[in-house]
Amino acid sequence: MKTDLEYIQENYIELNDLCTLCEMTKAELNQLIEKKLIPESSYKINSTHKISSPLGDEIEVSEIKKFFPKSTISLIQNNRKEEDTEEFKQIFKSEFIASFKKHKSNEFAYGGIIDNAGNVSQVKLEEAFEQEWQYYLQGIYGICTLNSTPEEIAHKEITVKRLINFIENNGNKELTEELKKELKILNDDFNAVSNLFAPYQRKASSRGKYLDEMLDINSLSHLKKKYE
Repeated sequence: MKTDLEYIQENYIELNDLCTLCEMTKAELNQLIEKKLIPESSYKINSTHKISSPLGDEIEVSEIKKFFPKSTISLIQNNRKEEDTEEFKQIFKSEFIASFKKHKSNEFAYGGIIDNAGNVSQVKLEEAFEQEWQYYLQGIYGICTLNSTPEEIAHKEITVKRLINFIENNGNKELTEELKKELKILNDDFNAVSNLFAPYQRKASSRGKYLDEMLDINSLSHLKKKYE
């Protein structure tokens, strides 16, 4: 079992390493964050070190390390020279909306997103995007999704809501073999876009609350995604 530190250090990149790899200063990286061209860090590790010497003295030193998804590297490479910050958001929005609209199960997401004519409500979808955009900028999707892409964000919302619907309809009864096949498909769809979450987060995450628990109670624990 991975520790939380091992999971974060292996799957994310620390701020100083990110700056070195991208040949930029911390100030330049912070500027990209302020301009909303890359998200905030997804994890912060606060550490306190006690330093002592044979002279009988000691001091405590605290430090904060920030960790970003590894996908931030390519995002920096693509956006570091971008001047029009609104253009990046609009491209991101267009890809999110297109991915959502073409998904065959989009009716499960964002309650009331389908209008009376059976079409996706553009107004409600744009409102949903604005909320997702804020989550993205905060670094939340660096925790929840594999690569923080607009396609993954749209896909994950739909898959989570499909899982919740599946549980509401079938959670209190023993699953038939046919329903187990459906659960396996949902598991594959979820894993295609979703991260594991750090061990301390997993039980409270959408993976832990919905998918892991449903697999456990149906003797399908072997399908649970494991820490490598």
